[in-house]
Amino acid sequence: MKDEIVTVEGYWLDEPDWKRTVNVSLGSWDGAEDAKDEGIFYYMDGEPLRVGDSISMSFIVTAIEGESK
Repeated sequence: MKDEIVTVEGYWLDEPDWKRTVNVSLGSWDGAEDAKDEGIFYYMDGEPLRVGDSISMSFIVTAIEGESK
């Protein structure tokens, strides 16, 4: 199964005024650190990703590329 990577905008809970754009893999990490992993902020492991979700401990998703706002 090919990993789908989406661009996500959000902020850390303790820095709500500082928006960031990151790449999130909807798939799982393959267990090997390589060049592919350098640009991935977080792996969803097949779990759904929605606006409003908190991922990577306290990163709040405010937008997902391709979804209407």
